Amino acid sequence: MIIKQFFILATCLALFGCSGSFSKGVKKDLSTGLTATYNGLTLSEIYLVVDEQKANSNKIVLGKKVIVVANGVDYFTVENGKVFPGCSIVLTDKKGKELLNLPDAFGHLNDGTSASEAATLQAELNTGEPMLVDEKYLLKVRFYDKRNKENEIKADITLLVVGL
Repeated sequence: MIIKQFFILATCLALFGCSGSFSKGVKKDLSTGLTATYNGLTLSEIYLVVDEQKANSNKIVLGKKVIVVANGVDYFTVENGKVFPGCSIVLTDKKGKELLNLPDAFGHLNDGTSASEAATLQAELNTGEPMLVDEKYLLKVRFYDKRNKENEIKADITLLVVGL
């Protein structure tokens, strides 16, 4: 009986201790097909921006800037009042050939930033050469915690490049 009570207490304490900092899930923007999975970090929403407006499809005019926006990002490791977000961006063509591989688009944040600044993260892609009109490209973005790289948000979307 005492062992059973101890086990129940230990289980409750373990769950309580983990509940504040563990997150895992999926978010999807149905209008564009942008899908994000998160583990360790949280987010309230993720979406695509083109021409400074929320996109409503995955069609992108060649030459336009595409931005993946993650809002409500939280649970970074805090050191001396700062957090250390990272961002990798990979773009591949339909055959899987990498056209862009940027391991850390947030290299300028190596000294950290405030948690409030890191609550909204943006990954930017300028479309253009060698991308072609009427072709599909896979854009993969990974936002992560530089102090705990297992904590991440992975987003991907298939972009259809169109002409004017």
